[in-house]
Amino acid sequence: MNFIDEISRLYDGNILPNEPYTGERADIPEELFEILQTADGIRETMPNPETGEPMSIAWILYPYDYMATESEFYHNEYGVDGTVFADDGAGNPYILKSNGSVSLFDAIDGEESTAANSLEEFYQILH
Repeated sequence: MNFIDEISRLYDGNILPNEPYTGERADIPEELFEILQTADGIRETMPNPETGEPMSIAWILYPYDYMATESEFYHNEYGVDGTVFADDGAGNPYILKSNGSVSLFDAIDGEESTAANSLEEFYQILH
């Protein structure tokens, strides 16, 4: 599956992919790393009400460096295992677990809940 095309379809083309990640892979699941090699982060866009030009409103997929930083933070602060790759817009991270499922971590309650059984299902459910 081409995640970039699928994400673009789900967001009606309102996305802005970054340039591909060209660095080495460290502690990022292969599934995410493959996407990052096509786009090192993907932002959702919407037309600027004044100019009509696309403007970034949220991350759909974090860039590699941000994934690494956020994953380390949530592991050290809350004991969360997995790779933080996006958030829900309210500061709660989505985490790709080692079994391929996606969970949402509620930082206020300190609890994880299953958001999807796979990354592909996550993007289909999210939008």
